[in-house]
Amino acid sequence: MINKVILIGRLGADAEVKQTSKGDSMANMSLATNKKFKDDEKTTWHKVVVFDPRIADTMGKYAKAGTMLYVEGEIETRSYQDSGGQKRYVTEVVVPRFTGVVRMVSPKTSGGAAPAPSSQGSNDFDNQF
Repeated sequence: MINKVILIGRLGADAEVKQTSKGDSMANMSLATNKKFKDDEKTTWHKVVVFDPRIADTMGKYAKAGTMLYVEGEIETRSYQDSGGQKRYVTEVVVPRFTGVVRMVSPKTSGGAAPAPSSQGSNDFDNQF
């Protein structure tokens, strides 16, 4: 079976990097994708979680609000209990450690931004498309 999600969108906020219990970096991001209709546009927000420490660290340095990203991951739904004891569900695009991909399509601001590394090959950004 295949569970693969490909998104191209813009970050709604700077990437948030945290440490896992094992000390590895992970990143949480909110990515907006747009669908245009004849006279309207619909924005869908996606929660993206990056578990590859190298990609997560790069996202923390360069992925700022407004940055356009290409993301390949898997869709996952998990549940948790909120502070009121209610069971809640959240659906996320998970970028796994060895098979996920995140690339910067365009930085928010010019200067200093570098393409994000991919866990699937070289960092030669121009040759990856």
